[in-house]
Amino acid sequence: MLLKPENFYHIEYLGEKGITQRCLVSLGNLIQTNSNLTHALLLTNNQNHALIIKDIFDSYFVIRSGFASGYSGEGAKGLATALSLLEKHQIETEEILVNSKTLNKLNHSSLSDVDIDSLFRQEIIRPIRLHDYIYPFRTEVSEVYNTKRYYPLELPYSIIDDRIFDLALLFKQDPDSALLKAYKRLEDILRERTGLLKDHSTKLFSQAFQGENALLTWKVPDSAEIKGRVNLFTGTYMAFRNARAHREKDENLVHQYREFLLINELYLLEKEAISIQTRE
Repeated sequence: MLLKPENFYHIEYLGEKGITQRCLVSLGNLIQTNSNLTHALLLTNNQNHALIIKDIFDSYFVIRSGFASGYSGEGAKGLATALSLLEKHQIETEEILVNSKTLNKLNHSSLSDVDIDSLFRQEIIRPIRLHDYIYPFRTEVSEVYNTKRYYPLELPYSIIDDRIFDLALLFKQDPDSALLKAYKRLEDILRERTGLLKDHSTKLFSQAFQGENALLTWKVPDSAEIKGRVNLFTGTYMAFRNARAHREKDENLVHQYREFLLINELYLLEKEAISIQTRE
């Protein structure tokens, strides 16, 4: 029988001891980027807390002890937020007691496979008291400590149209430039495809997709769907592109992310469109 090597498990250490916000950001990043998380252990030593989270591949992700309880400070509010995040994503969470030596090994990234196995075999605290950690801060977690802010703000590269992938990368350095180039490039693509070389913006989309002389359409069963898609093109340019092209906008980064994803959808719809001749 093959013996398991001493350091067989994949163990990734995240966050920083005693720094709650770093631990919360690490947890948000982990949840956002790993959809396979299944089970979490809250490790409690007196009023100090850490997390070990397991995924379906038996990989382990350790959030160092940046959480606390028993008082109304940042560490306790952070613990309530962390537990709320795990609950929201339906990651089963249970609590165990650990000694100072184990917590120290965890904080120094030195847990062994034997340690991990021992922790997951340890007796679970009953009755469950996880909600006791959340309850005193339930209003702050839902209002002041909005859990959304701990997820990373990233474009989902897997759904970005190849024709603006370079602009998705540029977006990190210069969102406004990336957006303007995306708008202009889409018009150039459509003009080249349709031969409507003198048209631009909403007129270009109307000429390309609407009316008896339309050149492009979509293979959908309801004409209202076609109208709705055309309205997405014209509406996006009227609502966002024109304002961006003609004046300096006062906006936050979240709005810019939303706008990039909106124009990406226009690229994807343009790619799906077929010529009238092809449809016939």
